[in-house]
Amino acid sequence: MQLLHARPDLATPAPHDSSQLASRAATRASVLRALDRLTQAELSTLHALVGGAETPDPDSIALGRLMDLALVWESSSGPRLLSVVAELLAPAAATEEPAAMPELVTGERDEAMVSRAAAGAAFDVVRRVDLVLDTWGNHPPTVLRTGGLSVRDLRVTATLLHVDERTAGFLVELAASAGLLATASPGDLSESWMPTDAYDSWHRASAAERWTTLCRAWLGSARVSALIGAKDSAGRAFNALAPGLVDVHMIDTRRLALTQLATLEPGVVLASGTGVPSVVARATWLRPRRPATQARLVAWSIEEATLLGVMGLGGLSDFGRALVAGDDPTPLLDPLLPEPLDHILIQGDLTAIAPGPLESALAVKLQQLADVESRGGATVYRFSSSSVRRALDVGWSAHELHEFLSSVSRTEVPQPLTYLVDDTARTFGTLRVGYAEAFIRTDDAAELEALLRARGAASLGLRRIAPTVLISTTPIDILLPRLRDLGAAPVVEAQDGTVHVARPDVHRARTPKARAAGRDAAREMAQVTHAVSAIRAGDRARDARPEERVATTPADSLALLRQAIEAGGSVWISYLDSHGTATERVVDPVRIEGGQLTAYDHRSEDQRTFAIHRLNAVRALAS
Repeated sequence: MQLLHARPDLATPAPHDSSQLASRAATRASVLRALDRLTQAELSTLHALVGGAETPDPDSIALGRLMDLALVWESSSGPRLLSVVAELLAPAAATEEPAAMPELVTGERDEAMVSRAAAGAAFDVVRRVDLVLDTWGNHPPTVLRTGGLSVRDLRVTATLLHVDERTAGFLVELAASAGLLATASPGDLSESWMPTDAYDSWHRASAAERWTTLCRAWLGSARVSALIGAKDSAGRAFNALAPGLVDVHMIDTRRLALTQLATLEPGVVLASGTGVPSVVARATWLRPRRPATQARLVAWSIEEATLLGVMGLGGLSDFGRALVAGDDPTPLLDPLLPEPLDHILIQGDLTAIAPGPLESALAVKLQQLADVESRGGATVYRFSSSSVRRALDVGWSAHELHEFLSSVSRTEVPQPLTYLVDDTARTFGTLRVGYAEAFIRTDDAAELEALLRARGAASLGLRRIAPTVLISTTPIDILLPRLRDLGAAPVVEAQDGTVHVARPDVHRARTPKARAAGRDAAREMAQVTHAVSAIRAGDRARDARPEERVATTPADSLALLRQAIEAGGSVWISYLDSHGTATERVVDPVRIEGGQLTAYDHRSEDQRTFAIHRLNAVRALAS
């Protein structure tokens, strides 16, 4: 059990028995994975065993872990390495004691202050992810052909969130890792980035629950958002949400760095300037076989943890410790976040201030009625005729708008806002826009009346909008023949009001490409020649068929074939092809090698190869 936990690749697929487990544990690929997770002390112990140095202390922690990993086993003469481990590791250059694990450079901060600073960052992350997903739900950006997000869309998102482009890239990557963002192409839209169905339930959860969802997705994500904007080996820049923006060591390195920070006592934080390099040094000691990029991954992990609120002021927050330990951080974070508000403060300049986060239902309604002017600790909304008209478009009445504003405002609704709502509602709907495919007009109102009452006119979608004008929902190319069927004689009117005379379209097909003269005749001659050759070869094979079909042994077949090769003669063979079909051929053997007969085939008039074990019978033919 301990071995399978330490080396999980051995458990899939499940071994049949212990011998298969031992065999799998000694494979090169599995041993390389185990070596990759060894510390500097454990590697030094292995190097000492490879070089034949003094036997390590049997009670050492490093040797015990190597035995737990099945890289070293106990023999009568002492600890011994797996042979594959000795092949993969060069002998140690020296037998000095391994360097001790580097210490973290730390300072002290008030534990409550660390958690409060981290909670503020956590609230900002949740708010910004919610904002970008809500915006992309209405105006989704297009997916690049390479599968990522364009530089222009990332720049627009950064402006929307009031952050730099690198932070904006991290936030959209975070949303995608949490399953809140994906690609889709609904309706007439091209493939675009938009919120998933999971976003709706995530949006209704509390801020602490939303933060927990994001952070758990971050811990299990191999995405490297810090590479956004950097160039690959071909000189192409990495785009946000691009498929190749991953590192196989990212998850383990991130957890390794956070686990080391969790060993610090509450109130102990990384020292400014030197704290992060000390974490890099310890990670290098713990994973010495990792590539040089590990240092950057550690630094990026700490930077992202600070941005997320897992860390604050250089140390893990109390809810961040719970997250790293695998516990639920929500009860610890929830008291540190501001309570959602159920009110706003409406001012006399047609603006409203939300002095904190609003309840979800109130925020949705307010966004229908006003535009966000600025965000931060307090959000400023601005009312305008266009924003009020937007609320009227979704079904609000003027009376409902007045009641809503009065119920949510802690200040008296100012008179300018009341006038704005009434004026917009008074002019709302005075102009009507409808759908029509065609219109029918005439100077004789009685003729239109007769047309409306005609049998069969109901299916044309006719509606009178003036005494002498009808509109129809039927396309004009269908409406014209239908009107003629009803006995009318309509003509088409041009854009300038004149009669449009059109003749029927004349259809033409593309002229077929002429074939070169003589090509068909040459192809036919070649087919005939090949058929004649095949027939003659088949006849010759039939005439040479032995009267009594007896399959020769492989030794006899090889002897006959070698004689034919030396004599330069022909042989008859009975051959079973890969489909199980028996064929008879006359061939001139050329050589035998690797269990294959190379011979000139009289039927195909080409040199071919035949598998010796598929020969049923062989017979030498007279020269």
